[in-house]
This record gives sequence, structure tokens and C-alpha cells, in this order.
Amino acid sequence: MFRRMFAAALLGGGILAGAAAGAAIPPKPVSGLWLTADHQAVIALAPCGADVCGRIIGMVFDHPSDPEPLDWRGRGQCGEQIITASPAPDGTWQGEVLDPRSGTRYHAKLWREAGGLALRGYVLVPLLGQTQRWRAFSGQILPGCHLPG
Repeated sequence: MFRRMFAAALLGGGILAGAAAGAAIPPKPVSGLWLTADHQAVIALAPCGADVCGRIIGMVFDHPSDPEPLDWRGRGQCGEQIITASPAPDGTWQGEVLDPRSGTRYHAKLWREAGGLALRGYVLVPLLGQTQRWRAFSGQILPGCHLPG
């Protein structure tokens, strides 16, 4: 009887130790202003509850007098929320990214890395996707959501 209790205690301790070893890694903060990989937009990532949300706050216009680009619903893109992500057990943020031109939503995974932020948009599994590298933005955003050329 004692042997069974001792074995059960060891086994239980091993399970608890294994669970602690597999505990979630807190993700690095991703909040801030980010210049997209193509340098055509600035996205503001900020906490929204326990999640992080990203909105378009600046865009490059072909000509200063051009109207604001419209999204797939015919609304202006400036201020549109295009990213929603939650902390994931592997230390990243996982959620969705919206293509504002088409209205298509993709799975998304975000993480901090040396030199900036990585965003992987994908369909079904991360293997079926593409990673973009965004840089921190410290420039100026002009009125009307314009980024200087």
C-alpha cells in the first residue's frame, strides 16, 4: 500500500512538473507604430482588453490630392481595424489580419524579433502563408492619414 502511494506521489509530481515545464510563455509586447513591409502604411498596435488590435493610421497616397483609399465596403481605410490577436502559449500573438481592399480575412501570427515585428498571414496552417517584417515607425503622419512621400 505504501509503495502504491509513493509511486502515485512520484507519478503525480512528474505530471505536475511536466505541466509546469510546458507552461505558456508570455508573448513580448507588440504595441506601437509599425511601418508595413512595403512602406505603404503605418499600423498602430495597441491593447484591446487582453488582446492586441491593429488599425491603419497612415498611408502613402500617389498624389497629395488623391482621396483616401476605400475598403471593400466602400469606406475609408484610415482608422480601420485590420488586426486582432490574442496571446498564444508559444509566446506569440495569434488571430486574424484583414486585407482592407478585398475584405479577405487570414489567420495571423505576430511576434517580436530583432529589428522589429514579424507578421505571418496564412490560410489553414502557418506553412501556407507569408511572413512580412515590419519596422518601428517614428516618422510623421500628416493630416488626413497621409504619410510623407
